[in-house]
Amino acid sequence: MSIRKLLQLLVILFYLVLMSCNQKSQVGIIDDPRDLELPQKVADSLWRKAINEGDFKAYNEVSTNYWLVLKMPELYYYALLMANRHQCPEAYLNLYEMLIGEGTINGVEVNGKDSISRNQALFYLLKAYELGEEDAVYSVYKEFGDSISLPKSINYLKKIQKFYTN
Repeated sequence: MSIRKLLQLLVILFYLVLMSCNQKSQVGIIDDPRDLELPQKVADSLWRKAINEGDFKAYNEVSTNYWLVLKMPELYYYALLMANRHQCPEAYLNLYEMLIGEGTINGVEVNGKDSISRNQALFYLLKAYELGEEDAVYSVYKEFGDSISLPKSINYLKKIQKFYTN
């Protein structure tokens, strides 16, 4: 999870605690992440703004919520559209994080340990970095260390292409 996502989660949790204190009620425990889910009409409206109009702020709001409620397959699809259509740096970073993340969805391992997925993840990371995504800096450092000259994202697309042309 990126630093931005972690901070957003902490802000949301702080907000929930603050609201609970203002209502003089006991702070409840969230048993199910879906309790934080945006109403479907709100999520749909934000996705339309993000995808159809290229609204990065709407993308951030709804994608953060999808991270919180663990709607990864849907988020992957929308992030791919946002990255491809609008060159959204955050969407590229989300795609990278989903491909390198450990875990399962319905019993299927979703981490990209195969060569094509690994190269695709690195393409997404470097593309996010090239487009100025500040949260990509930590992951770039983690992946490439103190490299004086980072590879270009296009290099990883070329590696992926080689898998399909051989």
